Amino acid sequence: WSRSFGQRLPNGERFEWVKPIMFSAGVGQMDGRHTVKGAPEKGMLVVKLGGPAYRIGIGGGAASSRVQSAENADLDFDAVQRGDAEMENRMGRLMKACCDLGDNNPIISVHDQGAGGNGNVLKEIVEPAGAEYDIREVYLGDQTMSVLEIWGAEYQENNALLIKPSDREFFQAMADRENCPIRFLGVVTGDGKVVVRDSRDGSTPVDLPL
Repeated sequence: WSRSFGQRLPNGERFEWVKPIMFSAGVGQMDGRHTVKGAPEKGMLVVKLGGPAYRIGIGGGAASSRVQSAENADLDFDAVQRGDAEMENRMGRLMKACCDLGDNNPIISVHDQGAGGNGNVLKEIVEPAGAEYDIREVYLGDQTMSVLEIWGAEYQENNALLIKPSDREFFQAMADRENCPIRFLGVVTGDGKVVVRDSRDGSTPVDLPL
């Protein structure tokens, strides 16, 4: 601020922020045809694209506010969100390729994954219609993750999409071209509930009304 990190007041005191905050902004453009999300309809496919799931965010948010050490390295690793520039680039190219198709864009709706991970994004993108998922279809980077961790991890560079079943092969081909991982996790049901099934043991970890 004021092109400096602080200033000396007339009385000799030094005044500055203890923890400076940076504000930034970007400028871009967007096709007006893609500014409004389409509503979820029964039978639509719910797709996740981007990087694999790890225990990111599972360790809680307090790790960034304390001194890090080797004694709690595992907690730090699980708590702090980490970016993946290469995966972000792949995902960005796939999204742009879809947008460049204009009226033929296969994406009906898109939602960025953030806090709450799958447990948030997979509910919001199908609201209020509801959907059913198989938790084992999630792309894992760590095969030791529990169902709870898969559902709640906040791994980055990941989006959820809605597409029509008729566009499945086309969208898969585009993802393969851009080398961007995608997974078809479930389908919109129209019953107003989010149901998560585990095809490994036949259980239903989540069955809740939206």
